[in-house]
Amino acid sequence: MHIIYSPSSAAIAGIHLLGTIGSLEPTSGSIHRITRSSSFRRIGGGWRHHPTAFLSSASASASSDLFNPTVSQWHEIILETRGGSSTADANANASDEEEPTNIHNSTSDDTSPIDNDNDNGNTTSTNTTNTTQPPTPLLLNFPATTPNDGSQTDPDGLPTRFLQMKKHNRDEAKAAFAEHLQWRERFRVDTLLSRPHPKYDVCKAMVPHYFSGRDPHDNVVFVQRPAILDFEIMRRNNATIEDLLLHYIYVIEYCWNILDPGHDRIMTNVLDMRGISFRNMRNQEYVGFGKRFVQMMSANYPGRSYKTLIVNAPTWFHALYKLFKPLLRESTRQKIVILKAGEQQDVALKFYLGDSLPEDLLSGDFNTKEKKNEEGGDDGLDRSHRYFIPVDDEELCAPGPNSLMEFHMRRFCIAQLHAHNTTLQEVI
Repeated sequence: MHIIYSPSSAAIAGIHLLGTIGSLEPTSGSIHRITRSSSFRRIGGGWRHHPTAFLSSASASASSDLFNPTVSQWHEIILETRGGSSTADANANASDEEEPTNIHNSTSDDTSPIDNDNDNGNTTSTNTTNTTQPPTPLLLNFPATTPNDGSQTDPDGLPTRFLQMKKHNRDEAKAAFAEHLQWRERFRVDTLLSRPHPKYDVCKAMVPHYFSGRDPHDNVVFVQRPAILDFEIMRRNNATIEDLLLHYIYVIEYCWNILDPGHDRIMTNVLDMRGISFRNMRNQEYVGFGKRFVQMMSANYPGRSYKTLIVNAPTWFHALYKLFKPLLRESTRQKIVILKAGEQQDVALKFYLGDSLPEDLLSGDFNTKEKKNEEGGDDGLDRSHRYFIPVDDEELCAPGPNSLMEFHMRRFCIAQLHAHNTTLQEVI
């Protein structure tokens, strides 16, 4: 079998996989302020008294009251962790500003859903049988700058991390930050966590990505499996690439504003390359998403990476990395660790991730699968079932797709949906 190798498509795919690494470089100053209360102590990859502790735990067989929190109780928690504005402040800010355009250019206010497919046949269900009045949605407002990000003392109001991203070229930093503010206005990022996100489970099913826990240095561990981007799930559930991109913004905003707020907080990124092949590189839909994702993260979330682990990398990926290595900043290259499936990789993962190492990252028999991938054949992945099913019982959580962090984030999303008298869209 002869492979038609396209250097341009390989280059784009390489940018997709490596660009994320280069875009998230740690800095000494970032835009988020940490005011976490001493009552929030982290242990075992989660929170001892986590931000959703007020939500009642329940088993998987619980009734429809499983997620029925008092949303207003988020006020004190958010103010303690990130310093976000109150509902009254958010309302005042919303009334003083012109309505920006979101990714669908059709929502009318900050309580409208993140996805706006409410007229198709596969919409989210509404609790029409609920006779109780749902709680008032919590209007969270997290702006682009905070008191400790350097913007208050900078003559141009620039956060330090944008200056560092542009190597202290002030003109370039001013242009980059101006574009960032326009981006936040366009997608209403400041109030994104206030709006219902009915396609949360759909987006999670489209491509595996999750917060596994914390590494030994207390950094959040974020795992992604880019090879399993499933466009069939996207089409079956009337979702779009725009939905997935906005979902990623939702996840990252949750991370830096609620899960791990702080001006100096960074994360350990894990890219699981299992299943990646030249077939991905020739898929224009896949490459197109990768380009948009990397551009979005590069421009708007710089300085947020501690280490990037590329695991289960096929042999040909090392050659691809050598091609792009000269294009990366030296500080970025020092953070990249490329590992091939096997015992040495497992030892390295245990060293870097500690107790937050997901079992599904441990090596298996990849030799046959890798050879097929190099030849452009079957990637060995079973796409007949979803990668994972969310659990409804905190006791079932473990490092991986169903970690404590993921459990709490999903509960937060459902709490906001409940406040808007709607529910998660079922994945089909």
